[in-house]
Amino acid sequence: MITNFCVTCYGLSASRWASFVLASDPRVFIAHGTYALDSIVNGSFNAELIINENNNLDALKRGRELHTWIKQASLKALYARYREIYPDAEVYGNIHSFVPTELYAKKDINEILIMVINLIRNPICFIDCHNTIVMNAESIEELKKQYAMMYINRVLPNIETLNALDLQRYKNAMDRAFLISCFSVIDQAEDIIKYPIPLFRMEALTTDAEYLANFCYRVSGLTYAEATLESFIAKGAINNHRSRQALRQPEEIWAAWAPHHRDAFNALVARPYAKVFASVGYPLN
Repeated sequence: MITNFCVTCYGLSASRWASFVLASDPRVFIAHGTYALDSIVNGSFNAELIINENNNLDALKRGRELHTWIKQASLKALYARYREIYPDAEVYGNIHSFVPTELYAKKDINEILIMVINLIRNPICFIDCHNTIVMNAESIEELKKQYAMMYINRVLPNIETLNALDLQRYKNAMDRAFLISCFSVIDQAEDIIKYPIPLFRMEALTTDAEYLANFCYRVSGLTYAEATLESFIAKGAINNHRSRQALRQPEEIWAAWAPHHRDAFNALVARPYAKVFASVGYPLN
């Protein structure tokens, strides 16, 4: 039986919801993101549904409690800590604690047997949600600095090199957030190219019980009751980073974007990576 797993993810893809789904089987220990390691197994799905109805900053605050340690720890140390916290489990793992590049950069990646799965989301929907995260990060000094440095050191130099956009059109905070979000999607496309690991799409995961059952089995090696999975699907998302009224369909989101944002998406994402995203079920035409 598989004893270790890692679901890589850039976030905003129902990863906390999926963590509670996996943890509904007591044989599974799962850590989520960079929250406290026991935030799922000793947490409450129903309680978080209520909390996160009006608090979209949870992932930016409580969700970064162990960020430094998790990112720097060896995989052996991390999985050993899982076993200390929850010694009676049969399967141990995490979701959204790493993106593929981070995971495969770990020095001991080849010294521990791990089932790796990648969780992704439609890039248009991801960007629309990520914009909100970047804007909300303005109220958290650490993240504000992180995104500012990303914009200065990566976004601007790459756009200037590509010479694909007139940066005079991108002047305000939302413009900067949109460009940062595009580069997060670029990173995902590059990971898909570089790391041929199994992929699961958030949209199917959260709506199709059979697809969700397959995900749970691939991750944990365990079979989950259909009624349990249907119940989680019916309850819906646990973290709503945008308002309930926000557009959900990629075609609607695309149509609502400002023309210069559509131009940026086309130049930075759609034209260079259309085949990559189409290959995993997200045509960008």
